[in-house]
Amino acid sequence: MNRELMEHIRRGDRYAFEKLFREWYPRLCYFASRYVGSTDISRDVVQEVFIRLWDRREEIDIQFSVKAYLYRAVKNQALSHLRSTKQEMALHEIPEKEDASESSYLLDDESLFGSKNFSKLIWREVEELPEQRRTIFVLYRKHGLSYKEIAAVLGITRKTVENQMGRSLMFLRQRLQAEKFTPL
Repeated sequence: MNRELMEHIRRGDRYAFEKLFREWYPRLCYFASRYVGSTDISRDVVQEVFIRLWDRREEIDIQFSVKAYLYRAVKNQALSHLRSTKQEMALHEIPEKEDASESSYLLDDESLFGSKNFSKLIWREVEELPEQRRTIFVLYRKHGLSYKEIAAVLGITRKTVENQMGRSLMFLRQRLQAEKFTPL
């Protein structure tokens, strides 16, 4: 469906563009906020991506999926923003979010992991993962990207995504067993 929207967008269909924007804006803002640490800046980052998408609509070549393209574009724009504002330290760790709680963008985690308390425990433990593993886990579990799409977004191989997800799940199982919860 998103590929069809892109074809309409390429032809200048503003309605199709608005539909794509409304569908992806909240999730992409949440994703961007993980890099830039600010809801307002994340909105600017995502809006810039959509402005560029519209301006370059006729020449955009989407190789995997629209979702992977959008996430990669947002990641690149967020990193570009960090570099341009001389916040290089933010590239090495994902800062605390100002007011970018997931609930302000997405549905509750409960649907992913069952109880709210269990969900909080999981995401607290996810924050302990190394940056790349955390990013891969979030893209897969929260944003629903496939391993292939994550590889495209992060510029790594699919095998690396698989390995990092396996290590993340092993880490989470060990931590949850220590907390006396049923492992994933």
